[in-house]
Amino acid sequence: MQLTALSIQNVRRIREAALDPSVALNLVVGANGSGKTSLLESVHFLASARSFRTTRTRDVISHGENTLVISGEFHDSQQRANRVGIEKSSSQTRLRLNGEAILVASQLARLMPVLNFNSESFLLLSGGPSVRRSLLDRLLFHVEHDYLACLKRYYRSLKQRNALLRSRGPTKEIRAWDEQIGDEVDNLDRWRSNCVDTINRYLEDSPVSKVIGELRLNYYRGWSVEKNFSDMLLDNLEKDRDAGLTTAGPHRAEIRFKLDDKLAKSIVSRGQGKLIIAAIVGAQSEYLCEHGSERPILLVDDLASELDRNARKIAVEALIRTSSQVFFTAIEAADLPRELSEAAKMFHVEHGKILPNSAAV
Repeated sequence: MQLTALSIQNVRRIREAALDPSVALNLVVGANGSGKTSLLESVHFLASARSFRTTRTRDVISHGENTLVISGEFHDSQQRANRVGIEKSSSQTRLRLNGEAILVASQLARLMPVLNFNSESFLLLSGGPSVRRSLLDRLLFHVEHDYLACLKRYYRSLKQRNALLRSRGPTKEIRAWDEQIGDEVDNLDRWRSNCVDTINRYLEDSPVSKVIGELRLNYYRGWSVEKNFSDMLLDNLEKDRDAGLTTAGPHRAEIRFKLDDKLAKSIVSRGQGKLIIAAIVGAQSEYLCEHGSERPILLVDDLASELDRNARKIAVEALIRTSSQVFFTAIEAADLPRELSEAAKMFHVEHGKILPNSAAV
């Protein structure tokens, strides 16, 4: 996927802007608070109909306005041009693709995969298991056509089972939902396990692993590997009744990031953690490039902070090795490796206005 034109109206400080990004590397420079991150947020909004910074649309719309409008043109893997647009208020969302209305945002998301590297990315290390499960869910949504439907069926069945557990419903009815849940479990577990194995293969070859040590993702499927899933549900029935919920299963799956076989978040500095996130985002990009239908767009915000010059070079190498389209932000071009700033198309942001760097004053 390559975004070739972008128009923004009423996104935070950006009242109105238009740009024609490079299909390879883009560098957005400007002071803190100038609107650099809002530009990345606009690309993410166009691809997913949501922000990566907040769930409140009101916070994204420029002060005094009621609606944001973002439109763009992208070329897919077959080099077909597509026009996409979103108009969003606090109460309504309108999506269009090539002039036709779209009812669900997932249609856009499947066409335009995006990967984020920003301050929130540290939650992959420090956040709860759901943050890391969502990493797998997003990747597999783009790779396995049936994954999202399978996941939804699993959670619908799980919701019904949990309701029966809370109400102390008949065992026969609970076991009927056990069968429904079991129909989805093997696929979810297999897809997730294979995804982690593939990501680990990319991490082995990452420039980050060559510097800080062996980086791996350890996958825990959510119940004992020694137990058949159906048998496990039966064995746990009374415990689940007491808890009022299903205590084991794919909804309890976990990924742990290990560095030289130690839990990474317990031993790394903030800067090392940022390098690890760069390696993981780079590995995700490789996974989507090799197994998905479209290359992802990478949105990399404020890479330079907390990294020394050598670490910045290593992080950039990990992020751009797939030749996906990338948007970097920095306060100054000199904050990132010279090779990047020389190869990238540069934009300058000041007080919410975006100009090609050659036109900046």
